[in-house]
Amino acid sequence: MIDDRGPVVHQALLIHRLVELRRGNGLTQEKVARALEWSHAKLMRYEGGTQVLPKADLDALLDLYGVLGSGRGRRLQEIGRKARDKPWWYPHRHALSVEERYYVGLEMGAARIRQCAPALVPGLLRTRDYAHALCSMVDPDGEVGRLVEVLMGRQGVMLTRSPVPEQVYVLDEAVLRRVVGGREKPGVMVRQLHHLVERSASVQLRIIPEEAGLHFGTLGGFTLFDFDDGLPLVLHTEHRGRVVASKKEEDVRAYAEAFDRLVEEHALDARRSLALIEHHARRLQSRGGVSSDADGEEAGTHANGGEAPVDGADEQRTPWRPLPRGTGPPLS
Repeated sequence: MIDDRGPVVHQALLIHRLVELRRGNGLTQEKVARALEWSHAKLMRYEGGTQVLPKADLDALLDLYGVLGSGRGRRLQEIGRKARDKPWWYPHRHALSVEERYYVGLEMGAARIRQCAPALVPGLLRTRDYAHALCSMVDPDGEVGRLVEVLMGRQGVMLTRSPVPEQVYVLDEAVLRRVVGGREKPGVMVRQLHHLVERSASVQLRIIPEEAGLHFGTLGGFTLFDFDDGLPLVLHTEHRGRVVASKKEEDVRAYAEAFDRLVEEHALDARRSLALIEHHARRLQSRGGVSSDADGEEAGTHANGGEAPVDGADEQRTPWRPLPRGTGPPLS
């Protein structure tokens, strides 16, 4: 069955099936390349997923493997056509690195998403204002608008997929305390916390409280993508806003086991996690006198008419500077 999982996952599925066919025919990459008068490097690029298969080359492989014209061959041709489609984010491709495009493509086609977020709200759960504040740290005069639109597009795609993938998020309590938007716009964070409460009705949200101390997620955020049709699980880790993919069985297994331990041994259950999110929303809203309305108006003031302090923000603030190019914001 061909579905709406997007070109990246259809490409991975096509490669998976073609490698199965090659091995089932007792052929090595060298023998296939020789038979088709290709270079070995060309076939390696195809099977490595770094180059999309044109129709003519796909048909040549299917013919060699003895399935061209069969029902199985036609199904693979349809998968190949889906793999050659332009993704929804194609108009914004220049705002994303190669690694980020791959991440978004996997996300689009995953059957299950498990994510550990120790520092920031996960991308698929961010409000537009929260996302804009993060993107503005990186390139205040450049691709902020495009990056935010890509994020909103990712969320829209996820909500319209059928079936919607299972999503499990583990957040450190520090994520709830960090006032993205700062003293100037504390309402950004209040609305984000309320949004998390709303989203908890359709995704699994678990919070690791501060008193849990150090845990595996403290070392850095990561995402695990599970797929149907026998495709291997993919791990994405992040460092300074860069995402790195891995399919190595030992890495994937270690992180999958660590995620399970975070849920079972460190995180609060769903009910207490939701209560903690609501607590921080009330705390921030009452401390700053902040409106949670979508119009973004901030109401907090000191008795002397100044702005209300938020979470101990210093009076003497370090001048803000944009981050160097390529250091973020975290895509996931």
